[in-house]
Amino acid sequence: MLRLLAIAAMLKTLTTPYVRANDPLDHLRLDPKGRFGAFIDGKGLGLSVVDLRSKAVSKVSNAQVGGSFFWAPDGFRLFYRELAVSKDGKPVSTVKAYDAYLSRSVKIDEVPGSTGYLTFDPRDLRMQLMTAQGIRTKRIYFPDERLARWQVAQRNESGKWLATQKGLLWVTQGGYAIRKLDDDGTGLESFDISPDGNTAAWATNGGQIFVSKKGKKPSFIGFGRDPRWHPTKPRLLFAGARMVGNRAASYDLKIADLDGAARFLTSTQYSDERWPQWHPDGNQILYTIDKTTDLFVLDFHPE
Repeated sequence: MLRLLAIAAMLKTLTTPYVRANDPLDHLRLDPKGRFGAFIDGKGLGLSVVDLRSKAVSKVSNAQVGGSFFWAPDGFRLFYRELAVSKDGKPVSTVKAYDAYLSRSVKIDEVPGSTGYLTFDPRDLRMQLMTAQGIRTKRIYFPDERLARWQVAQRNESGKWLATQKGLLWVTQGGYAIRKLDDDGTGLESFDISPDGNTAAWATNGGQIFVSKKGKKPSFIGFGRDPRWHPTKPRLLFAGARMVGNRAASYDLKIADLDGAARFLTSTQYSDERWPQWHPDGNQILYTIDKTTDLFVLDFHPE
C-alpha cells in the first residue's frame, strides 16, 4: 500500500494557465515523452494537438472522435478513430495515425459501421477495436523496435483489454472468450491501462471509478472521473468527486493506490478540475478546468 499520507503536494490551483487553447480540453492525453497533448472539444467532436513547448495548437480532425485515441510509445504518433457517415448514409469508422512533427495524418484502416474505443496493449504494441464483425487487431511497428519475447508471451497467456461504450471487456483464448467487467452499468466514459498492461482503470458515465488487474473482479476506487496511471508506480490519479449526499458537487485532483486508500491533492471551490495527466517524470500534473480552454500545471513532490 502506498504511504499516501506522506505525499506532499501543492494544495491550490494556479491562476495563470500554462497553455490556452481554442476549445475545451476534454479527454486530455499527454504523450509518453511529455511534449504533446491531445484533446477533443466538449461535444466529442474534432481532435487537436497542443505542443507544450511552443504552445501551438494544431487541428487534427473535425470528425467525431470521442475518447477513441491514444499516443504511441515513441511520443509523437497519435492514433485515432473517426466516426462518419458514408455516401449511402451508413456509419463508417476510419482509423488514422497523426504524426505530430510532420502535422500529417495517414489512413490505417476502415471499418463499416460504428465501433468501440481504440484500445492499445502496451505489452506487445497492438491496438484492438471491437466491431460488428468481431475484434479488429493491428500491430504497431517501429523502425528501431526490439520487442522482447516475454511481452508477446504475456499477452497470449493472460488476455487483453478491450474498451467499448458499454463497458470494459477482458478477452482471453485468442478472442473466443469475452467477459464484461462488472461496474455500475451506466457505460464507460474514460479508461486507462497501466504501463505494464496488467491493470486497467475506468470511469463510468455514472461517475464511479473501478480497477481490475488481469481481468479479475473489479474494485471500486471511489467517486470521480478521468483516471490516469502514474508512469512508473501503482498510483492512480483522477478527478475526485466532492460528494454532497449522492451528488458530485465539484471535482478536485485525487490520488489513490490499488487498495483504494486515497487523498485529495487540491482543494478548490467553484471550479471542476478535470482530465489530470502525469508528466513522464512523475513530478508534475497537467490538468484543465471543466468548460474552459486552459491547461494548468501542478507540482507534485512525494517525500
